[in-house]
Amino acid sequence: MSRRPRIALPLILGCLVVLLCSAGASATFVLEQVHTLRNDLHANHALALGSDSLAGVGWGDPQTLLLVGDDQRTLTGAYKDYGHAVLPHSNEMLLVRIDPSKPYISMMSVPREMMVKIEPPHQAPITTRFNYAYTAGGIRLLVATIKRVLGVPVNHVMVITFARFERAVNEMGCVYSTVDRRYYHVNVPGSDQYQEINLQPGYQDMCGTQALEFVSYRHADTSLVRDARDQSFLLDVKRQYSGTLSDNIGKFERIFGRAVQTDPGLQSTNGLLNLMGTLISSSGRTVRQVPFQVNLTPTDPAAIACNCVTSSPQQISASVHAFLHGAGAIPRRSTAAAAHSVRTRKAVARLPLTPIGASGLVEARAAGKRVAFTYEYPRVQDRGGSSTPVYLRNYIIHAPGRVRYPIYVAVFSAGTLGQYYDVQGTTWTHAPLLRNPQQTVHTGGRTYELFYSGQHLHVVAWLAHGAAYWVRNSLNDALPNGELLAIAEQTDPLGVTPAAASDASGSRVSLKDAGRLHPVATARERADRTDTLGLLGAVAGVLMLPFLAVIWLGRRREIRRLKRRMDAGARRHAELLATLSAERHPPRG
Repeated sequence: MSRRPRIALPLILGCLVVLLCSAGASATFVLEQVHTLRNDLHANHALALGSDSLAGVGWGDPQTLLLVGDDQRTLTGAYKDYGHAVLPHSNEMLLVRIDPSKPYISMMSVPREMMVKIEPPHQAPITTRFNYAYTAGGIRLLVATIKRVLGVPVNHVMVITFARFERAVNEMGCVYSTVDRRYYHVNVPGSDQYQEINLQPGYQDMCGTQALEFVSYRHADTSLVRDARDQSFLLDVKRQYSGTLSDNIGKFERIFGRAVQTDPGLQSTNGLLNLMGTLISSSGRTVRQVPFQVNLTPTDPAAIACNCVTSSPQQISASVHAFLHGAGAIPRRSTAAAAHSVRTRKAVARLPLTPIGASGLVEARAAGKRVAFTYEYPRVQDRGGSSTPVYLRNYIIHAPGRVRYPIYVAVFSAGTLGQYYDVQGTTWTHAPLLRNPQQTVHTGGRTYELFYSGQHLHVVAWLAHGAAYWVRNSLNDALPNGELLAIAEQTDPLGVTPAAASDASGSRVSLKDAGRLHPVATARERADRTDTLGLLGAVAGVLMLPFLAVIWLGRRREIRRLKRRMDAGARRHAELLATLSAERHPPRG
């Protein structure tokens, strides 16, 4: 799949901060780089936002950013078959909260179909979809509606269109990401006319057009799934590029500047310095995805008429509270306990799982014969989705340098609309997907690497037979942690007896020792965790705006020293400007 993530300000700032700290740069150099970024952001006109639209913020203060994907279309190019143009339209509204006092950077999509009252200027109020605010009154009305309905003041805004998103993805390079299921639609006479799409499932390299299709697709699932799809792509951008940003600051600055429109504050030196201060103060934060609570099947006639979803005041309040105030830390202990609990068949029988049928195993064995390495396949699946056929696919993935690796995917339904999980395997054992696990569990001959989305397990991975295998949760993490672990535990080589499987991988894995965490083995792994990019979300155009944020700085002492230097540099900069102004305009006397 092809897609082009838009590079976001924090991405540029992240690269900048890493470079500055590693080089021990002076405050003067910091200011020079901020000026360069400021100039790049002037590639597009500033958004028409008055000083009363956005909340002021100082150095290191908590900040909320709004990232808007504008899917306006003309009757040309990829959209010539739609039959009608589309006015400026906020297809994605992603809020990103960076609060140095919290353990996470939070991102939450505002449901575009949520029914709210819109108050256009000089017009009567109208109750309709949330994203109509952008169509009726542009970014100013959208920001005002978010503040009125959610009670969340916004500090900065970024907007990207479809075309700019696609161009930015191609300029940045392709992104390795997971397509969760088969997506296919072709417009034919007499049928529904909407965005065409043709994507195969599985972990793959997506560029340009395919990336745009994936993040912008808005059919055959729910608004919560669509928002999660955008955010999933964003997090994959972070995984792939978090280790290389500091080597390409100039490139990312230029791409970012051409891709987005920002509020006037982000085109100023003070605005950029204050945002950088917040990022620096948010050392070591990971990203958590906060779902917005909505009723997907409303009974309100007005909501049905506008094809809207609804959210009660209590649901809105709970969503905003979770976004602003966060949750607890990653549940390592409870996850280990869950892993321990699935060590017996009796425990597995209590989970909502069912054995894979005989016909399913026959199909999997046939697919496995066409794979050039050991084909591991689960013996159980989620009971709710067991009536949906499993989608099997064998293919080739191209690593950097066009190195070819065999890979396969088995896509399972999780039983609810738009929810699919998958089991995959490949001989590309160092794929970006497998970088920086947040927990490692050693059990017998198998070591599980665990990746979380907030407090939910998202990926369970392991190495065996010279290949990497993993179970990936659905876009909304529909499978509980214990169920995902049980599926991983019940995934074995096809056509191999348990005894043979034990010989091949060291011993049969039952997760019975999962309560014992495997210590991090190397300093490099520790550094990877410390230096991980604190990604800031973003969705674009019909898609998402990949808004990346800072790679983290190591030591608090260095952070404080850098902040003091930047403060001193900013004061010196202000003094120089004042002196220059005085020289240009001497007092009359």
